[in-house]
Amino acid sequence: MPLVVDGETYYTATEAARYLHISRDTFYENVKDQLQPYRQGVRKRVYYRKSDLDQLQSIHPIGREDYKEER
Repeated sequence: MPLVVDGETYYTATEAARYLHISRDTFYENVKDQLQPYRQGVRKRVYYRKSDLDQLQSIHPIGREDYKEER
């Protein structure tokens, strides 16, 4: 169940992967390092902010060095 603090929603890695419609392995391999991790209190569980996940899903330009033309 997502964590809501001050109106902002936070997801665990498993929940974030589900929200992004990707596997948990894909989340850890390709997405996690692009996100700011958060913790609540003294718990060891790491959360990711929903608004950050939403930004990953938005359309954005890619750099020429990142673009590989399909042939």
